[in-house]
Amino acid sequence: MKTLYDLHQKHNAKMGLYNNKSVPASYNSAEVEYKALRENALLVDYSHMSIVSVIGDDAWILVNHIASADVSTIRDEQGIYSLVLNEDGTIRGDMYVLCSDDGYYILSENMSADDIIECLNGVLALSDELDIQEAPEIKAVGDDWGTVLLEGPYSWEVLSEIYGFDIIGLPYHEFMITDDELMIFRCGKHGEFAYMAVGKQDSLTDLWEKLIDAGEKFQLKTGGLDYQKTVRVENTGWDQSIYAGYSRNPVELQLQWAIQYDKEDFVGKSAVEEFSRTNAERKLIGMIPVSECAGIETDDKVLVNGESVGVVIKSVFSPALQSFIALALIDGDYAYSDINGFEIQTSNGNIIAKTQSVPFLYNFSMLVSPTEHSFIDESKPKSSL
Repeated sequence: MKTLYDLHQKHNAKMGLYNNKSVPASYNSAEVEYKALRENALLVDYSHMSIVSVIGDDAWILVNHIASADVSTIRDEQGIYSLVLNEDGTIRGDMYVLCSDDGYYILSENMSADDIIECLNGVLALSDELDIQEAPEIKAVGDDWGTVLLEGPYSWEVLSEIYGFDIIGLPYHEFMITDDELMIFRCGKHGEFAYMAVGKQDSLTDLWEKLIDAGEKFQLKTGGLDYQKTVRVENTGWDQSIYAGYSRNPVELQLQWAIQYDKEDFVGKSAVEEFSRTNAERKLIGMIPVSECAGIETDDKVLVNGESVGVVIKSVFSPALQSFIALALIDGDYAYSDINGFEIQTSNGNIIAKTQSVPFLYNFSMLVSPTEHSFIDESKPKSSL
């Protein structure tokens, strides 16, 4: 069996451990991979994703009960993004749920397959209460499966070289089954066009090699997961490595958009409803310096009139903005965008800063339309710029 891991070893990728899986941390420099993501296309092995199948007539009841989103709204070849909550309303992890004709596939990059199955089995114990007539088959997909992600403003055009124009018309959060039995799911957490291929390692390895060949004229680059350290501050969402040490409260983290409060009961619903009814004492907000800045570090204090009102939980230099940017948890009374009057206490002295709404970027993908633009067709403009 051909595997992505063997391919990465052959091409000397720097490997790392993510969600207890060995996948590339990087292929090129951080600058090269970031530029490809934001301007062209970046190809990444996403096989750190845990994959669990839930098959059976009542599978939707089971899956819907562990999801903060409403799984009952999706049909065959559609998907949905959801948080997974603990009973106390805090975030356990996140997942994509893909609906097939015989059940569901759950994909998570921060929960192990065992953790997902534990959640499902916990709900299965409530079969009588939830009117589950027949227990669905719950199974972790083996190591012979994997996941590949292609993202960037022209990722759709690269992928259409392999699978044709059906890719261009694929709506957000829908997927198609290819002749090589891969699920191509349009998704994305970083504000760019993104397509996740899910399936057997043999097919994914063939696809990887085809994309490398087809992508040359698009200036496609291969990358590893370390690029997320920057882009997940620029475009926020649940990331355990960023938030878990500070908060798992979805209201504090401004992640209520991922919770369907008006659906029937789900794990953690009553607790998260209580979070939403009480005004959170602190909330996540973006911050950007408005004076000269040599750097911002995790745990730097956020000050107003010399008094601490919050803490920086993550900061990076954004190449797109040519500025340091930061995510901070600050007192709720101050957690509004575009407010001046803040200072960040750094090791190099205090810097003047302001709050900013997130995401920080207006991504280039928003200026590219698959029906109107092209990277390689000289008869079409490259973007609306």
